Amino acid sequence: MDLNTRTDIRRAVKLAMDYWPNAHLGDYSPREDMRSAFVMIRSHAERGDGLHAGIAAVERSAYAHADM
Repeated sequence: MDLNTRTDIRRAVKLAMDYWPNAHLGDYSPREDMRSAFVMIRSHAERGDGLHAGIAAVERSAYAHADM
């Protein structure tokens, strides 16, 4: 995995950890949000969409919850 992909994954996971607590009123720990973000990225990669599709899905989800 190249450096740019790692940076993109870290950025997407950080966004998820910042914005997903807004979606569930802080019921989950930051660690659980981080794990969920990695699971989402991995699931996209395993079904053949690729890592970048998973990264984009996490970012879209995080931004969708940013204003909650």
